[in-house]
Amino acid sequence: MADKRPLFAKILAVLLIICLVPAAVFAIKAGVSNLYYFQAERQAVHWGGNRGRPSLQVVAHAQTLIQRALSLWPQNPEYLNLASQISGWHGFVVAAESDSPDAAISYYREALDMLRLSLRLRPAYAKTWALLAEFKVLVGERDAEWLAAREKALALGGADAKIVDRMMRL
Repeated sequence: MADKRPLFAKILAVLLIICLVPAAVFAIKAGVSNLYYFQAERQAVHWGGNRGRPSLQVVAHAQTLIQRALSLWPQNPEYLNLASQISGWHGFVVAAESDSPDAAISYYREALDMLRLSLRLRPAYAKTWALLAEFKVLVGERDAEWLAAREKALALGGADAKIVDRMMRL
């Protein structure tokens, strides 16, 4: 009777390759998307406060980076949060450069859409609820969604003094 171990080893090797190839592709996509995300985050971290307002070119570059990250991993709530903040900054810079506060509204609405998607993916994240409440104020909508977002941010982030402070200022 012939030894069946070589056939079994070949079958096992094929199955292993079939399982590892998708995992390797995912790992590469996740790694590249993380690279884009961290580059965008590194730029955005330097905006505001004493550092002042970023230029439109810097914001556009950060937006390009985060869009590349989202193209590789569109269902990542952390990427969506950062994309919403970058969109908000884009609106702020456009409004400041054009001396028209209304110029920012479409960017803020785009940020709200991204935050809503992020909350569908990760509903128990206080910082996203806080961002949603803040962007609702920026578009001038203190409605039921705003109140619910503010309350959720406080309920989920009650131990985070920064979130509590931000929500109490709204």
